[in-house]
Parts: sequence; structure tokens; C-alpha cells
Amino acid sequence: MSAVLHFPRRGLRTLTVTQAKLLLREPAALAWLGLPVLLVVIFGNIPAFQTPAATLGGKRVIDVYVPTLAAMVPLFLACTALPMTMAGWREKDVLRRLSVSPVPAAGMLAALVAVIAGLAAAGVAVVVAIGALAFDVSTPANPGAVLVTLLFGSAAVLALGLLIAARARTGAAASGLGVPLMVLNFFATGLYVPIAQLPRVLQRICEFIPFGAVTAAWSGHGQLWQHLLVLAGYTGVAGLLAARTFRWE
Repeated sequence: MSAVLHFPRRGLRTLTVTQAKLLLREPAALAWLGLPVLLVVIFGNIPAFQTPAATLGGKRVIDVYVPTLAAMVPLFLACTALPMTMAGWREKDVLRRLSVSPVPAAGMLAALVAVIAGLAAAGVAVVVAIGALAFDVSTPANPGAVLVTLLFGSAAVLALGLLIAARARTGAAASGLGVPLMVLNFFATGLYVPIAQLPRVLQRICEFIPFGAVTAAWSGHGQLWQHLLVLAGYTGVAGLLAARTFRWE
């Protein structure tokens, strides 16, 4: 951390721009950002998804799916892009060389995390904007609470992604750990079955999964302080474990 704080701002900015270029050169990056956007357009043009449903509390399917599709962006990036990129660096001995180079390795990692966080924010904004402008999806009753919860949720899954990256020796190992974590969060956001249609017990369990807590806050379910506490717990514990167990080689 101290290396990042003492690293020149211009140097960190250059590293961040370089990381962005490298990440966006990967074809998968377009899928991470484009798939949720494509899905919200497809779902918004299905007539049945425009009709209020009693099982969804009078909401339309598109109304409940916009938060879910928005959550896909940070989940893709944090659970797959981050750990697989770092595991690939470890496989190729890039991390080992960085650890002894004049460029602080912590600065390089901070730049990568900053790029992923920026892409996640941009992707969420695009999905929400399309939902609101093209399909008249109403904004949350408490947008400030949703924004704070989304930031906490993104921090939580980034910390979990760093924890996977801390020890994964190969890209395959990182994928083997990150993809199930991503799928679990997808379920908790209602991607496979709308949360309102799940048994009450499962709904409560989903609120204790990072992006399940974010979705619950978006929908106005449960106590906001509880959702923030859950997300802060994931961020703190996973971040601490990642810092203590990280290996360059």
C-alpha cells in the first residue's frame, strides 16, 4: 500500500491507461461489457416482459431484470477477469519480474483494479440508462441507498476476486474458483429465477450473498444497514485474507 501512495501520479496514470488497453484487447472483454447490454435490449423487446405480473408484486419482468443484468458487469469482471488476468501473469512469471522491477508491483495491481472498477461502473451505467430511457424502467425509490450498496457490492466481489487471485497458480484454477462464485451471485440476483418467485427462506439466504444484498437494496427489501454490513464484512475479510496470502510466484 505504501508503494502505491508514494508512486508518482503520472506513473500510476500511465500504468492505468496501459492496463486498460491490454484488457480491452482481449475479445472476452467485449463479452463482459456487451452481454448485459445485449440482454437488456432483448428482454425489453419481449412483449410478455412488458406486462405487470402479480407474482412479481405488480412489476414487469424487465423491471426486475435490469438490476440483475446491471450486476452482471461487475460480477463478470471481478470473478473472472481479475483473477484470471493475475493468474495468467503468475503463470508467465510476470508477477515475479514485477516484484523486483523499479515499477512497484503494488502500483501495477492498483492500476488493474482501478481499470476493472471503472469498466464495471461504466457497464452498470449503460445498462441502467438503457432500461430507464428505452423501456421506462423506474428508478429505485432510494437511488442514494442503491448507489452506496452497489459500490459496497462491487468492493466485496473485487475483494473476493483478489482472494482467488492471491493463490491461483493458473488461469484454469482461477476460472475454476471464480466461475462458481459468479454463478452463485447470479442466482442471488435473480438471473435464473426472479427473487420474488423463490421461497421466503431462499430469499433471505440470497440477501447474505454479495450481489443478492445489492439486489435486495435495489428492490427496497430488508434493512439497508444489514445489506451494507454484509457487504462490508465480505470486503474486510476477503481483502485481509488476500493481502496475507498473496504470492508473487
